[in-house]
Amino acid sequence: MKRLSLLVLSAALMSMVLAACGAPHMKKIRSAKNTLVGREATLLARCIGDPLDIRDVPGTAGQIYVYSSAQVRSPAGALQATPRPSDAASARACVFEIKVHDGRIIAVDSDNRSGWGFGSIKNCSAVVRRCVGG
Repeated sequence: MKRLSLLVLSAALMSMVLAACGAPHMKKIRSAKNTLVGREATLLARCIGDPLDIRDVPGTAGQIYVYSSAQVRSPAGALQATPRPSDAASARACVFEIKVHDGRIIAVDSDNRSGWGFGSIKNCSAVVRRCVGG
Protein backbone atom coordinates (compact mmCIF):
# COMPACT_ATOMS: atom_id res chain seq x y z
CA MET A 1 0.00 0.00 0.00
CA LYS A 2 2.85 2.34 0.88
CA ARG A 3 4.53 1.59 -2.46
CA LEU A 4 1.32 2.42 -4.34
CA SER A 5 1.07 5.75 -2.51
CA LEU A 6 4.66 6.57 -3.47
CA LEU A 7 3.97 5.68 -7.10
CA VAL A 8 0.88 7.88 -7.18
CA LEU A 9 2.79 10.74 -5.56
CA SER A 10 5.69 10.31 -8.01
CA ALA A 11 3.32 10.32 -10.99
CA ALA A 12 1.60 13.47 -9.72
CA LEU A 13 4.92 15.26 -9.23
CA MET A 14 6.14 14.22 -12.68
CA SER A 15 2.99 15.50 -14.36
CA MET A 16 3.34 18.82 -12.51
CA VAL A 17 6.95 19.14 -13.68
CA LEU A 18 6.00 18.34 -17.27
CA ALA A 19 3.12 20.82 -17.15
CA ALA A 20 5.39 23.55 -15.82
CA CYS A 21 7.91 22.94 -18.61
CA GLY A 22 5.22 23.06 -21.30
CA ALA A 23 3.23 26.00 -19.94
CA PRO A 24 5.24 28.81 -21.62
CA HIS A 25 5.07 26.98 -24.94
CA MET A 26 1.32 26.41 -24.68
CA LYS A 27 0.91 30.09 -23.83
CA LYS A 28 2.86 31.07 -26.94
CA ILE A 29 0.71 28.80 -29.14
CA ARG A 30 -2.54 30.17 -27.68
CA SER A 31 -1.27 33.71 -28.05
CA ALA A 32 -0.45 33.13 -31.71
CA LYS A 33 -3.86 31.59 -32.34
CA ASN A 34 -5.54 34.64 -30.79
CA THR A 35 -3.35 37.47 -32.07
CA LEU A 36 -2.95 36.29 -35.66
CA VAL A 37 -6.67 36.17 -36.40
CA GLY A 38 -7.70 39.36 -38.20
CA ARG A 39 -4.15 40.25 -39.24
CA GLU A 40 -2.98 40.53 -42.84
CA ALA A 41 -1.76 37.23 -44.28
CA THR A 42 1.43 38.91 -45.54
CA LEU A 43 2.59 38.85 -41.92
CA LEU A 44 3.02 35.06 -42.15
CA ALA A 45 5.95 35.32 -44.56
CA ARG A 46 7.74 37.64 -42.14
CA CYS A 47 7.08 35.83 -38.87
CA ILE A 48 6.87 32.15 -39.91
CA GLY A 49 8.35 31.86 -43.38
CA ASP A 50 7.32 29.91 -46.46
CA PRO A 51 4.32 27.62 -46.15
CA LEU A 52 4.87 23.96 -46.85
CA ASP A 53 1.63 23.96 -48.81
CA ILE A 54 -1.19 26.33 -49.79
CA ARG A 55 -4.57 24.73 -50.44
CA ASP A 56 -7.73 26.32 -51.75
CA VAL A 57 -10.82 25.98 -49.59
CA PRO A 58 -13.47 24.41 -51.84
CA GLY A 59 -16.45 26.65 -52.55
CA THR A 60 -14.79 29.80 -51.17
CA ALA A 61 -12.12 32.30 -52.11
CA GLY A 62 -10.19 31.20 -49.04
CA GLN A 63 -6.93 29.34 -48.71
CA ILE A 64 -5.19 27.27 -46.05
CA TYR A 65 -1.49 27.90 -45.44
CA VAL A 66 0.22 24.83 -43.98
CA TYR A 67 3.36 25.13 -41.84
CA SER A 68 5.22 22.23 -40.22
CA SER A 69 7.80 22.04 -37.48
CA ALA A 70 9.57 19.50 -39.72
CA GLN A 71 10.39 22.17 -42.29
CA VAL A 72 13.98 23.32 -42.69
CA ARG A 73 14.78 26.76 -41.29
CA SER A 74 16.74 29.53 -42.95
CA PRO A 75 19.75 30.97 -41.08
CA ALA A 76 17.40 33.74 -39.87
CA GLY A 77 14.96 31.14 -38.47
CA ALA A 78 12.19 31.33 -41.07
CA LEU A 79 10.63 28.09 -42.29
CA GLN A 80 11.48 27.12 -45.87
CA ALA A 81 9.26 25.19 -48.29
CA THR A 82 12.17 23.22 -49.73
CA PRO A 83 13.56 20.73 -49.22
CA ARG A 84 10.37 18.99 -48.19
CA PRO A 85 10.43 17.10 -44.88
CA SER A 86 10.57 13.31 -44.94
CA ASP A 87 7.40 11.33 -44.36
CA ALA A 88 8.79 10.12 -41.01
CA ALA A 89 9.49 13.69 -39.84
CA SER A 90 6.08 14.86 -41.05
CA ALA A 91 4.37 12.08 -39.11
CA ARG A 92 5.85 13.46 -35.84
CA ALA A 93 5.62 17.17 -36.66
CA CYS A 94 3.51 19.95 -35.28
CA VAL A 95 1.41 21.28 -38.15
CA PHE A 96 -0.34 24.64 -38.28
CA GLU A 97 -3.16 25.24 -40.72
CA ILE A 98 -3.84 28.94 -41.08
CA LYS A 99 -7.02 29.87 -42.92
CA VAL A 100 -6.91 33.03 -45.00
CA HIS A 101 -9.77 34.84 -46.72
CA ASP A 102 -9.52 38.12 -48.61
CA GLY A 103 -5.92 38.55 -47.50
CA ARG A 104 -6.71 38.25 -43.78
CA ILE A 105 -6.15 35.41 -41.34
CA ILE A 106 -9.50 34.05 -40.18
CA ALA A 107 -8.45 30.95 -38.19
CA VAL A 108 -5.36 29.22 -36.80
CA ASP A 109 -5.41 25.51 -36.00
CA SER A 110 -2.58 23.26 -34.84
CA ASP A 111 -2.05 19.52 -34.71
CA ASN A 112 0.88 18.20 -32.69
CA ARG A 113 1.18 14.76 -34.26
CA SER A 114 3.64 13.48 -31.65
CA GLY A 115 1.47 14.44 -28.69
CA TRP A 116 2.15 17.11 -26.10
CA GLY A 117 4.74 15.41 -23.92
CA PHE A 118 8.48 14.87 -23.94
CA GLY A 119 9.41 18.30 -25.28
CA SER A 120 7.41 18.15 -28.52
CA ILE A 121 5.46 21.22 -27.41
CA LYS A 122 8.67 23.20 -28.02
CA ASN A 123 8.52 22.24 -31.69
CA CYS A 124 5.00 23.61 -31.89
CA SER A 125 5.76 26.93 -30.25
CA ALA A 126 8.90 27.33 -32.37
CA VAL A 127 6.75 27.55 -35.52
CA VAL A 128 4.88 30.64 -34.30
CA ARG A 129 7.28 32.20 -31.78
CA ARG A 130 8.43 34.96 -34.16
CA CYS A 131 4.78 35.99 -34.61
CA VAL A 132 4.27 36.67 -30.90
CA GLY A 133 7.78 37.52 -29.76
CA GLY A 134 10.38 35.41 -28.02
